[in-house]
Amino acid sequence: MKIPLAWLEHECGGPVDRAALLHHLHESGARAGLHADRAVEVLPPPELAHLGSVRGLAAEVRARNPAGPTPPPRPAPQPSAPLPDGLALAAEDGLPGRVAAALVRLPGEVRLPDAAAGRLRAAGVPLTGTVADLAAYVGLETGQPLGAADAGELDLNGLRLCSAAPADPADPAGPPPAGLLLRAGERTVAVLGRDTPAAAVPADGRDTLVWAWWLDPAAVHPAPGTGPCTDPDGPPAVRGHDPRSCDRAVARLVALVTDWAGGTVTAAGGAGAPAPAPRVLRPDPGELRRLVDPDLDLATLAALLAAGGAVVAPPEEGHPLHVTVPAARPDLDGVPALAGEAARVRGYPTLLRRLPPSAAGPWPDRARLLRRGLTTAALRRGLQQVTTPVLLRSGEPLGAVGTPPEAEPVTVHGRAGLRAMQVRGSLLPGLLVVAGRALRRTGTAHVFEVGQVARSAALGDESWRFAAVLAGAVAPPSLVEPRPRTAGFADLNGLLRTAAAAAGHEALALTPEPHAEFAAGASFTVHVRGTAVGRAGVLSEETAALADAAGERVCCAELDLHLLGGPAPVPPTVRIPEPLPPPAFNVSVVVPEAVSAGEVLRVVARAGGTEDRRVAVKDLLQGGQVPAGHLSLTVRAEFLRTDDGPLRDERRRRREAVLRALADRGWSGR
Repeated sequence: MKIPLAWLEHECGGPVDRAALLHHLHESGARAGLHADRAVEVLPPPELAHLGSVRGLAAEVRARNPAGPTPPPRPAPQPSAPLPDGLALAAEDGLPGRVAAALVRLPGEVRLPDAAAGRLRAAGVPLTGTVADLAAYVGLETGQPLGAADAGELDLNGLRLCSAAPADPADPAGPPPAGLLLRAGERTVAVLGRDTPAAAVPADGRDTLVWAWWLDPAAVHPAPGTGPCTDPDGPPAVRGHDPRSCDRAVARLVALVTDWAGGTVTAAGGAGAPAPAPRVLRPDPGELRRLVDPDLDLATLAALLAAGGAVVAPPEEGHPLHVTVPAARPDLDGVPALAGEAARVRGYPTLLRRLPPSAAGPWPDRARLLRRGLTTAALRRGLQQVTTPVLLRSGEPLGAVGTPPEAEPVTVHGRAGLRAMQVRGSLLPGLLVVAGRALRRTGTAHVFEVGQVARSAALGDESWRFAAVLAGAVAPPSLVEPRPRTAGFADLNGLLRTAAAAAGHEALALTPEPHAEFAAGASFTVHVRGTAVGRAGVLSEETAALADAAGERVCCAELDLHLLGGPAPVPPTVRIPEPLPPPAFNVSVVVPEAVSAGEVLRVVARAGGTEDRRVAVKDLLQGGQVPAGHLSLTVRAEFLRTDDGPLRDERRRRREAVLRALADRGWSGR
């Protein structure tokens, strides 16, 4: 799509750097180019469809330059009248697309305002004086393709959206792969999926059908090797944002028909894929700043996220962001994706040059270290890790087991199937159900779980817990004990002490204290350094019967990991590499025996431009090929570099200077 630069600069409130704009578009994965310095042609990828419209591209430019000129103030939007119903549209089930249409009547020739007409001319759109001019304007503004046709020749009672027949390679005008058809009775009104301009329908008081369409990018641009679309360089088939973008485009076109052309709308409708509900994310702004730029202020961060279509509530320091992600951006699914989007809009060259955080240990997060240590300790003792449901039925007999008596149950208000559910207040109910089934089938139950438990109905008010259940045989029969040994409280005590060691505590204390679910005399509160961190004991007969473990000795415990603390983070050890030895050169010199080695070293140091302490004798030869009465000394001289040139050239110059100094003294050197 060709976007006039004059229109873009009007939306941005000031001049736009052409080179920076093209660089940013290429960096984002879009193909773009300038046309006579009047328009920029943009072919965005499907996941960034908003870059193909004036409004979407202007939002990104403004977000990237928050200190630039402000756009001209827009008049407050007036609440538009709802479109009248009455246009019957049908669609086949399961189609990956949607169409919206309206029936309008134009009393005469369409004359656009001078500014709007100039923008269309800059984009290379010929003016026809018909509804096609309005459709082209809305298409440039919103990035949504629209069409128009004379309604007098159509069966308006038989409008339907249907799938197209397989493409015929011999017919280039046929429907593209994954395209859809808009049909009126037996007549094909439009091939949706081929980006063609709206027809120039004469405005002479007749009814005109206008429509806008949307296709699922996943159906039109499938993953490589999974779909029929094999021409990556073909015309773009998707420019809409989400299924409801076609409805919004038709509403915008109808508003221009009323405001600019004095026309009327008589009926409207839509059919096809519904828009999925937007997702709500609550990312930590500190984590986003850490990934993008620690010095990024909250207002700029919110503007960067909103440039791609997300709705960001006014940020507050110390609170998570409230980001509503539109259905058109399924790629924004978490903190890393949001950070990548903010970095893309801001420009990748603005990222700090630093190493990414390590994905392996040691982690600075004590809570994560603790959960990992407890899981490893329990698995090594032979327990099996399970995951139990978070929601329990309100009438569940075991629902209150392990929950503090003063805790208010967190109930679920929603669909009919969930109204009788409540959020678990402890890990023990679900764990006891699993243990009861294991006892009935195998005669033994050694299970544990590490999970989150809601403390109240407040958002995010949760705590991590560790719970374990021991029951049944723990050792096979032997000559000493002909019957299998069953789990006792001593086994549970050993598990608790292992858990305390994994948390970095040397000891724990079990204080007798009654708990409703435990038997009298076998009910304890677990203390670590004087702080109560959980409970442990043997289930009472009544509670064991509710868990289908009547007559069994069931030992269980639950610890609050927030109160238990955690091991101190292991500081990352950094090994400082050994420094590289300084550069050096070697010379061999033959001197009379009367010459001291110290004198030779001083000559080499002065001539070689280095310190005396960096020169030493490495070898000494006498006799053989050495003349009688002489010594051959091999001297190694290290030096500190003072030249930015190649090292070999500096080494050669220093060695040659030493050889000349030796020759001046009458000594033979090489």
